[in-house]
Amino acid sequence: MRNTQAAMAVPMWRRLHVRAALLAAPLIMLLGAGMYLLLQHYSAQNALEAGQRMNLGLAQYVANHQEPGLIDAQGRPSSARVQELAMHVMKINPAVEVYFLDRQGRVLAHALEGIQGQDPVGTQVDMGPVRQLLDPQAGASQKLPVLGTDPLQPDRSNTFSVAPLVSDAGPVESYLYIVLNGRLVQSETASLDNSHTLQAMALSAAASSLLAAAVLWMTWRHLTRPLRQLTEELSAFRGEGVPSRSAQGDEIDLLRSSVTDLQNRIARQFHELADSDRQRRELVSNISHDLRTPLSSIRGYVETVILRGDAIDADARSTYLRTALRHVDLLGKRVDDLFELSKLDAGHVTPHTEVFCLAELLQDIVQNYQLAALQRGIALHLAAGSQSEARVLADIAMIERVLQNLIDNALRHTAVGGTVELAIENHGAFMNVSVRDTGHGIRSEHLPYIFERYWRAPEADDVGVGARSGLGLAIVKRILELHGSPVNVYSEFKRGTRFVFGLPQAN
Repeated sequence: MRNTQAAMAVPMWRRLHVRAALLAAPLIMLLGAGMYLLLQHYSAQNALEAGQRMNLGLAQYVANHQEPGLIDAQGRPSSARVQELAMHVMKINPAVEVYFLDRQGRVLAHALEGIQGQDPVGTQVDMGPVRQLLDPQAGASQKLPVLGTDPLQPDRSNTFSVAPLVSDAGPVESYLYIVLNGRLVQSETASLDNSHTLQAMALSAAASSLLAAAVLWMTWRHLTRPLRQLTEELSAFRGEGVPSRSAQGDEIDLLRSSVTDLQNRIARQFHELADSDRQRRELVSNISHDLRTPLSSIRGYVETVILRGDAIDADARSTYLRTALRHVDLLGKRVDDLFELSKLDAGHVTPHTEVFCLAELLQDIVQNYQLAALQRGIALHLAAGSQSEARVLADIAMIERVLQNLIDNALRHTAVGGTVELAIENHGAFMNVSVRDTGHGIRSEHLPYIFERYWRAPEADDVGVGARSGLGLAIVKRILELHGSPVNVYSEFKRGTRFVFGLPQAN
């Protein structure tokens, strides 16, 4: 069950390998699309290069096999010879388009039939690629494809073959310019754009990308498995089945949160150990001091009785023995308090809850302390309206112990003529019990320390100091913690103190 809860610590969609795969999948698809486009582009470029390289000498071949008279003395092609040339060339290779250019690159004539649109005669052809292709130094090392102007589509480049034409007079007056991928080839290429082959290539690229994403997901899942296991183990060690709001994220976020929590817990435990060690040293010191005082008194009175023997009268002997007995009782009370607190701190005491009438318990305690209060000149009573039949669920013996300690504390710190009042207040699901006195009160800066063992305010008077163990309020707090009830303190210096705690009402 624990492992199952730990495995649920990170939702599936937040796990590192899932998030990495979801992030990488679009990138892989984009990479596949890019590779497909690059492949398509370079395949087209390779086809252009292969076609131009195969037909690079086509223009020169045609020029070399022409009878004299193709170009007249003015450098203009003969119309009859051009038509004859067109008939032969276009029959051999219908994909090519034959043009005649002057020395500046303007189209003088062409061997085309059935032209639709603007006639290319007069179109200016860029001579840069022409000179590059005719450069005798380039030779076989010429980098192809070399793209030139397509006279039928001047804004579009195309592969071509070119050769100079020599007139009957001798000098070069024009060029034979053959476009290798004419309109027929372009129309056929366009018709293949949506062919099954291209669709298959696109599907193959998509499938390959998905397969790569799946393989990457499985790889990441395998590689991040130790991280997930470590995160689950830390979550289980923390005792948490699901992460807190501050720990939302993938395994790394949860691992960071777990490590931070463990660091804080270890630091807190070190602090608690240091504080516990300090309290232990203080406790040993205080116990040594508190036990030494009554033991010294008992020893002194007993030694006096023994040493003086019959030299003291019966009344003095009785006084000494009663004083020694009182210190024995005080010593026994301190030992009992210390033993009780040690059992509470060690967790050896568990509340045995039962339903009882809270008002009856308070009335009994008031009656038990009434004589002690009268002897001190203090009015002890149960507040009006507290004669309630409210019933609570708690350990009656422990709650009685809490009330006894609070009343002892109130009586000890209240001067003659003061008042100690117990009250019950209904707060819905809880009944609040308060013990209020009109004693000298507690300064606000001292309130956080009153439940510490043997703590005593610096300006506290010495009334009742010899009768206190210094553990009463510590026992009160520990018993109420076992009941899940905090104890609140309200005090004004020189005006009194009020302790309040709540107990759950019984249905």
